[in-house]
Amino acid sequence: MGNVSPAILEFERLASQERFQGYGFPLVGEPELFVDIPWYGEVWKEIRREPDDPTHAWYPIVRKFGWAVALCVTKDGYVPTLCQRKNGVGVSWELPPGGVRAFNDLVNPTEDDYLAAVQAAYLKETGFGGGKWQSLGHVTIESGKYRGPTMDSHGLKARLYLATDIEPVAEARSPGSNEVMETIMVPVADFYEVLESRRFNECSAVSCAYKALRVLGL
Repeated sequence: MGNVSPAILEFERLASQERFQGYGFPLVGEPELFVDIPWYGEVWKEIRREPDDPTHAWYPIVRKFGWAVALCVTKDGYVPTLCQRKNGVGVSWELPPGGVRAFNDLVNPTEDDYLAAVQAAYLKETGFGGGKWQSLGHVTIESGKYRGPTMDSHGLKARLYLATDIEPVAEARSPGSNEVMETIMVPVADFYEVLESRRFNECSAVSCAYKALRVLGL
């Protein structure tokens, strides 16, 4: 098994205990769907039995889409990034694609399902495709009262990917009427400097970039 940190072993021991399993406090009755949010999902009202309040209401969001970001390097050594205006955020500089297709039609989406969705969304966002893709794992975002794209996906995972040798194969999508978006091509050798600039700070994109640069030896 090699030299595994005692801290890792302790975490695995604790995490395997029954008291750490499941989704918090037990559900009382049936959840009630009461708001539909176009594209993003739906809001449920749940009553959960907590030690100090046996009728505490929770309002989790059931996400209808997956989330992923990818650091992709073109054949000539550039990384497509997006500069976009977002309501409530302002200007954001990050990696595409972000939200990918809904998975309501799949009970248990596989990693291949996610990769295909990410590649399709990436092509639509940037016009780049092909290349060699690999998973870099995931980070958990919206981990409080949120659910992911299926009812059993507690917490929304942002899947991280690295691709090399991508190339332009189509026109990038035109931003919608409610979007302001431009592509910035960054030399991959300069990407660490971009990260250190503190202007590139969306959490899943930062995680993806640092992991990808390590794999690339940068």
